[in-house]
Amino acid sequence: MKIAIRGGHNFQAVGASGIIDETTEDRKVKDAVIKYLRASGHNVLDVTPGDCDVNTDLAYGVNSANRFGAELFASIHFNKAYDSYSGAIGTEVWIYSTGGKAEPIATRVVKKISSETGLKNRGVKTSTSLYELRKTTMPAMIIEVCFVEATEDVRIYNEKGYDLIGKCIAEAITDNTIDGVEDYTKPNPQGIQPDVMNSIKNKNTFMTNATAQVALDARDKGEASYIDIGEIYANERIQILAEVCDKEYFLPVIYWKDELAKASEKVWVNSKQEVLAIDTNASVINVVTELDARYEPLPESPRMGYVNNGERLFVHKSEGDYVLATYFAGVGYKTAYFTEKYIEMD
Repeated sequence: MKIAIRGGHNFQAVGASGIIDETTEDRKVKDAVIKYLRASGHNVLDVTPGDCDVNTDLAYGVNSANRFGAELFASIHFNKAYDSYSGAIGTEVWIYSTGGKAEPIATRVVKKISSETGLKNRGVKTSTSLYELRKTTMPAMIIEVCFVEATEDVRIYNEKGYDLIGKCIAEAITDNTIDGVEDYTKPNPQGIQPDVMNSIKNKNTFMTNATAQVALDARDKGEASYIDIGEIYANERIQILAEVCDKEYFLPVIYWKDELAKASEKVWVNSKQEVLAIDTNASVINVVTELDARYEPLPESPRMGYVNNGERLFVHKSEGDYVLATYFAGVGYKTAYFTEKYIEMD
């Protein structure tokens, strides 16, 4: 089954914030859902956007899912109703309407989360106005894990962990038990979700595309305020991840952890040119004025920025008439889509 999974909002178009932060937590749950779905043999596409404005945020996930030809779309969110709330509110799932293919899946999801965690079951709700439900071309659901301001909801969420909730969602989608997959919650006291895309165990096969020019902190998030979860040494080779990123000073990467003999979880590093050097494998050609950097591989996609003729960048992959590439954006490196015919590979 082809399934598109999205983490709601982003760190520029932020979600709800209370005792916990929606944007931070929904990405942990989203990664766990993807991990368990892939372990059960499904073809899963992560349609979570990088940092972008509120107008681009929703369109990116929906358009990516539609192009993928997904048979199911699930967007992970956390809810908020009050400035503060002492007690329990619960978990719920939204669908476009009753009677379709989404309803039985959504019913299983909310029931499974509630029964396995103790979160109050608020049931399946319908809305014809929510963008992710009305613009997707496949059965779709918005999963509201719990309420960020409700003290009992947050207590249960922290106690049970995002990995269990992700497993509940995946098992409800597949209507099967999923066993034999590592639970990252327990051995990871800092609560940093390892990159589920990364299963590299051999340093000889660890692909790199950049060099740390100075010692860099491995950050839990791409912000000035962060948890230091490791150190990348000066002149160490690292891998910039192939995902859209519109942060001014930070990029998502993985690095090799010699002491554990495996690749790291996804972390963030300072992307300023004076501290990070990317390998360049392509040049911008035949551009008269400037070439747009886009959030999506579409001509109507909003523009992130631009590059000039002759500029060098690193191309991660080709997608239709576009390439996904990391480029220098004046202060730090960013990653975006560019029209392929204007990019010449070395």
